[in-house]
Order: sequence, then C-alpha cells, then structure tokens
Amino acid sequence: MGIQENLEKLNFTKLEAQIYLALLGQEPMSAYQLAKKIEIARSSIYNALEHMLEKGMVEMAPSDTALYAAQPPEVILGKLHFEMTEAIRESEKQLKEYQRARRKDIHFVFKGFETFVFKARALLKEARSQIYLNADFDLSCFGEEFRALRDRHVRMVAFSFYDLDFGCEVEFYSHHRKPGGSHMPSRFMMVADDRIALLADRGAGTGAWSGTVSNNELLIKILSEHIHNDIYLLKLKERYGREIYDDGLKLNTLFEIKRRGAIRNESDDIGPGQY
Repeated sequence: MGIQENLEKLNFTKLEAQIYLALLGQEPMSAYQLAKKIEIARSSIYNALEHMLEKGMVEMAPSDTALYAAQPPEVILGKLHFEMTEAIRESEKQLKEYQRARRKDIHFVFKGFETFVFKARALLKEARSQIYLNADFDLSCFGEEFRALRDRHVRMVAFSFYDLDFGCEVEFYSHHRKPGGSHMPSRFMMVADDRIALLADRGAGTGAWSGTVSNNELLIKILSEHIHNDIYLLKLKERYGREIYDDGLKLNTLFEIKRRGAIRNESDDIGPGQY
C-alpha cells in the first residue's frame, strides 16, 4: 500500500494527503504553487489548507506572502497516536456504559427441581469463559455439560463442603465431608461468565425446590464473592492446619443463631465455616 493510501487511513482526505506530500521535505510554498504542482484549482487548495492548519498538518511560514510548510512527520503521527488512543479509550468506556444501559434485564423465578436442572443446563451450554459454582449434592447429572465445557476450555471452579461427583474433572475445592444419613441436598449457586447467575435451594418447610436466574450485577457479585470466600477460607484452613473461625469472631446475629440450629439438625459436623 502506498504512502498516500496510508495517510488517508490516518484521517487525511485525498487532497490533504497530496498537499502534505507535496510540501514534505520542500521549501514552503504558496497556494498558487501547490495548486500548480498537484494540478488542482486554487479554490480547492485554499479550503484544504485552511482545514490542514486547523488540524495541525501544516503551518504558515513567517513571510510577507502566505507560504505553507509541512509539519514534521513525528509531530503529526505523535498527535494522531495520542488522539486515537484517547478516542479508543473513551469510546470503550462509553460503549460499555451504552451496552449496560441498553442491556435487557433478566430475572426468572422458577419452582421445581427438574426446572432448576433445565435452567442450569441451559446456562452451562451457553458459557464461554468461566463457571463458578457451589453445591451440596451429586452433580453428575450435568456431566455431559461439564465435559463440553472442558472441551471448549471453559474454566470450571467449584466448591462444596462435601465430596461431589461431577461426571468429569473439574477444578474442585472441598472439605471432603461425607454426607450423613439425614443430609438432604439443599443448595446450588452458579455464576456463568460473570454475566448471569443461578441460585436455587430446597425450601426447609416444604422440601420443594425454587430459585432464580438473573443478570443483576449485585446478585452476580454476591454469589461470586460467596464462592470465592468459601475457597479462600478452605485454603487458609489447609495452610494453617486448623479452622480459623472461633467464637470471638461471631456477631450473635439471627443469621448465626438460625445457622447453628440447622447444623445441630444435621448428623455430620459441618462446622462454623459453612453459611
């Protein structure tokens, strides 16, 4: 590709590129001399030179006559590089804000374990980057989806207090507790591609499953932080060889009182780290 074509890609018009190349490396010229050199009407040259002065492509030489000189290439290219970098940075910011403003809100509420499985499978099939999840029951029912994610090189990060079967290899962090005889599956949390979340649980009173699928940014952040914090706490326990929780950390809130009651009702000792 020729030099003039490259200049046109850098926001020079065809005539501006011709004028700039005619001036570059030459003594300053008048509009008349430029018009004669590139064989174009003087009226067109005047308009182009006025725009080029505004854009900093040429400068006026100190003289009694209006003479024009080309700005050095490093000045023009440096200015263009700065302006384009700033324009790209600002456009990226504006486009993301525009995309968020136009994003369609998703918030589905559902009931039933089978519906939950259907919703989870749909999200797993659509995932393209990363999956975070937390569950307390055998997940081999999603084995086909997990294998497809693995083949697409989607990272799968999972946490549970229990030993789980995923149906294939997953990046799994666990306390490896064995569910007791009275243990009932009760929870599932998942974030897909940091853009959509699924939260489902078994109601303590009815035993029926219900949940929600949402792209609400706060819900996505809360579930992501919850799963990450569970893994951080597990790693701290492994690093120091003990549970880092003690009674001095507790707040004596309704949440803690309710949770302690739920733990007492389970035959296996889950410990204060689960919430």
